[in-house]
Amino acid sequence: MTISAALKEVYASAPTTHRYIETLSFSHSLFPQVYYLTNDNAAWDFLLEDGSLVKFLPVPFRIVLPTVDKEGNQDLSLTLANIGQDLVDPLELAIAKPEEPIRCTYRVYLDASSSQPQNSPPLSLVITSVQMTRQSVSAIATRSDVLNRAFPYNVYRYDAYPGLRR
Repeated sequence: MTISAALKEVYASAPTTHRYIETLSFSHSLFPQVYYLTNDNAAWDFLLEDGSLVKFLPVPFRIVLPTVDKEGNQDLSLTLANIGQDLVDPLELAIAKPEEPIRCTYRVYLDASSSQPQNSPPLSLVITSVQMTRQSVSAIATRSDVLNRAFPYNVYRYDAYPGLRR
């Protein structure tokens, strides 16, 4: 994930004129919509990487970005606080269907309306575990497990690859 020069400047100097805004989006086939959240205290209209304009709603959250450990895992830890029932119900439905993971995307924007993501490409992860309490929802999101993926990943069949038939 590379970040823009403007975001590097904000990270390095913390100017009073600009700040960065972290966002998360969650998607699943059982969700009625894709949920776009920001940890700012106001809603923001930001552009996605495909150019579409979406509204990110304010929901307090805390994230710990992935670090690489000696096993090769890159997990993002997140906690959503004070979420409403309109998000809890779809989460509970999605958790009951573990064969399809919840997709999570982390984007960083500058505090200008219609801003584009400053991290390219945005960090796309899948939720691997969720703990829900009355006050918060905590989850672990990870990248796809490339260390334990079978090799070769493609299944080579005669119908797709006729040159294999002898």
